Amino acid sequence: MKSGFVAIIGRPNVGKSTLLNHLVGEKLSAVSPKPQTTRHPIRGILTKPQGQIIFLDMPGLHRPVDLLGNWMAQEVEKALPEADLVVWMVIPKMPAGEDERILDSLRGLGKPIILAVNQIDRYSKPQILPVLDQYQKLFSFTELIPISAATGLQTDILVEKIFEHLPEGPLLFPEDQISDQNERFIVREMISEKLFHFTSEEIPYSTTVVIEDFKERKENLVDIQATIIVEKDSQKAIIIGEGGKKIKQLGQAARLDIERFLGKKVFLQLRVKTMLHWKRDQASLKRLGYE
Repeated sequence: MKSGFVAIIGRPNVGKSTLLNHLVGEKLSAVSPKPQTTRHPIRGILTKPQGQIIFLDMPGLHRPVDLLGNWMAQEVEKALPEADLVVWMVIPKMPAGEDERILDSLRGLGKPIILAVNQIDRYSKPQILPVLDQYQKLFSFTELIPISAATGLQTDILVEKIFEHLPEGPLLFPEDQISDQNERFIVREMISEKLFHFTSEEIPYSTTVVIEDFKERKENLVDIQATIIVEKDSQKAIIIGEGGKKIKQLGQAARLDIERFLGKKVFLQLRVKTMLHWKRDQASLKRLGYE
């Protein structure tokens, strides 16, 4: 029996959250075409006959521009030494030489590093092979595996190779558990994801979500009240939309995802609140759960 922690790292928008959701069979982590959708490390648990993998979906590695960005980078730095194995995700269109900063963080870890080249459903073999060759020259990877996180192509091979290199150990969580995050956390992720889908430009990057209340009113009905925090009043007006149309659209989409996840009817109430420059204020970040 094998078990251990596996950190999934990479630049923003390479498919880390898509991979995690596919492997555990549930939407735990927000997915969006826009980069930096994931801010908090998300833990997903995969249990197989040969053991258990606890995946950590990390925020995308990027150059921080504010205190929130610094916090996200620090979360990745803290997770790497604690992981038993690291999966570094890349996509073929990214030049290998531009990832020197990530390579610097991997050198000296002294643990298995698997390179997962994502999106093989979008690129031909002649396009992928040179990418594998480039990365092979940069670092001595434990394994190099082309995958598609969206379709699941060759993700079974990735899982097999992870188990090969994990230490022996007992199951760390019950067999039917897919995350150690609480329901509030996952619901917040689902609402955040809709902000990225239904708003544009800088708006989703200036927002965060706080779950104010989460309670079962009846056996099959959950009452959720959430606040969307923005940095400026102008952003608040955009999210609400004319006659409340935008926030209603966002709330309906989020509610459907939450109902699927909880298996219950959900009454979701959203409001929007301005907290000036919260991403650049240490006290605000701490109050909002970035600590």
